[in-house]
Amino acid sequence: MNLTLITQSDVILASNVQWNAIAQNRPFFRWEWLAGWLAHQVDSVTPAVLVGSDDQGRWIGIAPFCVDCKSLSRKLRFLGSGTVCSDYLGLITYPDHETVFAEAIADWLTHNIRPGGPLGTIDAIELEGVSRSDQSSQYFQELLIASGFESHAVELEGCWATDLPSSWEEMDRRLSKSLRRKTKKASHRLADPTTQVLSSDDDDVAELWNSFVELHQKRRNTLGQSGCFASPNFAAFLQEATTKLISAERAELLIIRTDGKPLAGCLLLNDGITNFMYQSGFDPDNAALEPGYQIVIAALRTSIRKGLTRFDFLRGDEPYKSRWLTERIPLVRTRFIPRNFSSQLKHEIWKTAYSFRQWCKPSAVPTMDVD
Repeated sequence: MNLTLITQSDVILASNVQWNAIAQNRPFFRWEWLAGWLAHQVDSVTPAVLVGSDDQGRWIGIAPFCVDCKSLSRKLRFLGSGTVCSDYLGLITYPDHETVFAEAIADWLTHNIRPGGPLGTIDAIELEGVSRSDQSSQYFQELLIASGFESHAVELEGCWATDLPSSWEEMDRRLSKSLRRKTKKASHRLADPTTQVLSSDDDDVAELWNSFVELHQKRRNTLGQSGCFASPNFAAFLQEATTKLISAERAELLIIRTDGKPLAGCLLLNDGITNFMYQSGFDPDNAALEPGYQIVIAALRTSIRKGLTRFDFLRGDEPYKSRWLTERIPLVRTRFIPRNFSSQLKHEIWKTAYSFRQWCKPSAVPTMDVD
């Protein structure tokens, strides 16, 4: 296997065909998501993408890294890390190349993270949003530890996923009695002639997008938060990535309107098997209509109608998610520290600061609900 380090953004932004041939349907691995994120982060990160290819030059694996220099430490991270909350990140490769590609990347990092190396000094490899149940990622991390890196793992909020039956009625029958009372009311409201469920599969994407952003921001602002769309970089990234993923049939926007006005909305990403609810929002002025239940039911129904067999609420331990027959999938952020004095010292400073932040943190309060 031949490994090539790509540090030029324009090369990555022009690699959509080779990239998606490997990423296939996985939305958080696809070029639209990761290269799109990079395009709006060029001032804060440097690409450091490692591509594995065969003797004919065909791409067979991608390690989607970048160097983040915003803090005291120079960190090697996955593209799409941070506030974007990309989940289930990892190395991107074909299933029959997972082991050999992980070994090649771990060996390259072991020998090239050093002063004067192709990446310069790297104080930490920080792998965020990795599932503990992802055996390929766990193997890659074990290789780094075996190569002499010190590791420090922090559990993040989990993802919450459920298997879908063949019909909404069958799923509804499985829910708790108290939740069925809520779904009955929500279903009646969805069937009301004054209510519309609009989808980007059939309706104008730009119009639905504006409603989605408005709903999300109104909900965040009610909670005293600025909302992620207050960031121009995030707003531009997500709109661009969503539009391209909709064209590739890997995303869908749902908007519920009541009396012609937006009530609730969500952004769904899919891999052909699972629908991932990436973001949602609703009008807090109409909380009495319980819009959260309506949008979850609409999302579950469209997932079942499309023949998808799993639904994932993604990261966040909000209490409502456990009510939908879900299982919690732990996610972690793990730092791997080279065994040199400077990196070890910075890591000790980081651990002290992290421990202090945890000690000062108030009891967890849900940041979003759909009641």
